[in-house]
Amino acid sequence: MEEKYKALGLLRKTFKILAFIAGGMGVLFFIIILIAGGTPETPRATSLLALALGVIYFLFFYTISEVILLFSDIEENTRRTRELLEKK
Repeated sequence: MEEKYKALGLLRKTFKILAFIAGGMGVLFFIIILIAGGTPETPRATSLLALALGVIYFLFFYTISEVILLFSDIEENTRRTRELLEKK
């Protein structure tokens, strides 16, 4: 079935891409701070914060993407149910 709300599909894909970018940046900053850190301004423990934030942002953006998909599926199933009931 063709997608009724094309902008929502684009938004869902954008949030999914943002999720992977955020997760990748968290891992990248974790490695960079872990290797290059260790100064009094940026202790190595900061790398764990970068990793935690990357995971949190990944989960946040991915969840938004999946919720948009859920609402889209609910709308499609509701429409299909209505059409089946109207045929009776």
